[in-house]
Amino acid sequence: MATIDLTGGQSAIPFDGLNKLYRIKNRLDFSETNAAASDVVHAVKIRPNSHVKKVYVKLITPEGAAATCTVGDSGDADGFDASVDLNAAAGAITQNTITDAYADGRIYTSEADLSIVTANNLSHTVVDIMVVCQDLN
Repeated sequence: MATIDLTGGQSAIPFDGLNKLYRIKNRLDFSETNAAASDVVHAVKIRPNSHVKKVYVKLITPEGAAATCTVGDSGDADGFDASVDLNAAAGAITQNTITDAYADGRIYTSEADLSIVTANNLSHTVVDIMVVCQDLN
C-alpha cells in the first residue's frame, strides 16, 4: 500500500473573505498516475476551521473493469463514502449519504487531507472530487 499525494494543481479555494460556503474541486487522473489496490490517494487539502458539509465524486472516465474506492480522511477511510463505483457510466455522481459516518459533514480544526482508498488497481479512471465547505473562522 502506497500513499499518493495528488492535492496540488487544480485544488484551490475559490473565494474571497471569511464565513462563506465554498467549493474545492480537484481532478484525479489515474491514466497519468496509476494507483494500486489499497493505495491511499490524498485528493483535497482542507483548511483549518472548516466544516466539510458534502463530498461528491463525479466519474469522468470509467476504469473499464471492476473498480471501487472509499472517500474519507485519516480518522475514517470511508467516512464520507463507503463505496464509489469507478466503473459506472461516465458522468455518474456519488455523494455522502445518511448511512455514511460523516453524513452530517465533519469539522476540521487543523489542516487535513481528504483521501480515497482504492480497492482495485487504477490505470484509466478520471474523477472530479468536489467538496462543499463552510469557513468557520
